[in-house]
Amino acid sequence: MTENKSTILIIDDEIVSRYTIEALLESEQYALVFAENGMQGLEKAQAMPPDLILLDVMMPGMNGFAVCRKLRADERFVNTPVIMITAWDDATARQRCLEVGAHDVICKPFNRAELHSKVEKYMRK
Repeated sequence: MTENKSTILIIDDEIVSRYTIEALLESEQYALVFAENGMQGLEKAQAMPPDLILLDVMMPGMNGFAVCRKLRADERFVNTPVIMITAWDDATARQRCLEVGAHDVICKPFNRAELHSKVEKYMRK
């Protein structure tokens, strides 16, 4: 964790999504760390354990479901809040996110109020 700031790791292969999340959270008191794919996200999490992870579902190579399973298999990240991000807005997709260990789900396109609300909910200590 960065001094006086909680760390949020954003794992998303789409640059527009990363920029959007950065723009929506930049005024908050968070240290934002970005990863462009699942493997890079796991490496960054291990190097500097985050307080919260925003994880895209649809990524090439290792998708968000696989990343979340790997995080949950590592005792260091068992309790780290994971909010999965998906373009799928249906009950089946949401259920699958929760089954692999996500705490919550946010649908694209991002709703500023929903993103802030969910991030704040899980960042409370």
